[in-house]
Amino acid sequence: MCDARAVLRRINLAVRAGIPSAEAALTPPDEWLDPAPPAAPTAETTAPLPSHWFRSAAVLDVRGLRIAAGARPDAPLLVNGISLSITRGEAVGLVGDASSGALEVAQCIAGLLPAPAVIRSGSILFNGGELVGLPPRPRDRPRYAKIAYLPRDPLGSLDHGVTVGTQLTAPLRFLGLAKTAAYDRSLALLDQAGVERPEHTFTSYPHQLSHLVAQRVHIAASLAGKPDLVVADNPTDTLDASDSSDILDLLRVLQRDNGLTMIMVTRSISVAALTCQRVAVVQAGAIVEYASVAELFGSPKHPYSRELLSAGQAHPTV
Repeated sequence: MCDARAVLRRINLAVRAGIPSAEAALTPPDEWLDPAPPAAPTAETTAPLPSHWFRSAAVLDVRGLRIAAGARPDAPLLVNGISLSITRGEAVGLVGDASSGALEVAQCIAGLLPAPAVIRSGSILFNGGELVGLPPRPRDRPRYAKIAYLPRDPLGSLDHGVTVGTQLTAPLRFLGLAKTAAYDRSLALLDQAGVERPEHTFTSYPHQLSHLVAQRVHIAASLAGKPDLVVADNPTDTLDASDSSDILDLLRVLQRDNGLTMIMVTRSISVAALTCQRVAVVQAGAIVEYASVAELFGSPKHPYSRELLSAGQAHPTV
């Protein structure tokens, strides 16, 4: 009879490796009587593992993601083995500077990784389906109705040749709504996003909007398909302090009231704390700390986390 402790070790190793079948975990190996010691920790194995045993249980599960700056074999790695799992209704911040790799991870998830950067290896499961290997997402139409993207530059990301209404109704018509229904739905979405004069904004061109209203338009558009995931790329970068606070308040309320699953890319832990429950601190292409907001502010473990906290403000009121 095999050693029960060896069986447990086998199951544990299978879970950490992402094997989705308990049967596979119980297949007896040749080395039952003398199990080999576990491999030395690496950047990949020490990254946060999924919060569920089975990867398909999470809305998003990223495993061992490596992103290179180009297709050449000697191209430097921008992301080196990041793993992350997000459950339904959870908001997670990816916090790091411009060279951390946090943005590239978010862009991969949204299908918007810009050339010449390429995914070198790894897996991204969204609702149980693999995203790695799919063609790039067109910027003028979401590749998936269930993944929404909030850009860093809201005005620059709108089509300045057509009205806001045209840009809002087009995807709704694509989803099957009649013209009148798409119009009514667009006004309701603008209102939900905090636009004070939805009818006026609907007929406006992007150059007639402020950055704040433009970001509200993007938030309205992101809600159109009732997304399972919202990826926000530094959505307050072009806003002043007051407008930034308004947008973060709106995102927090929408996330809470609609149960949105969200990833927020930001350079500020304090900004992430206003909208997220958990924060992944990213440095040099790796997650160096992954904790709840309370844990991170109360007892940061990594020097880079402490550096980011010291550069920001005190714990925000949430």
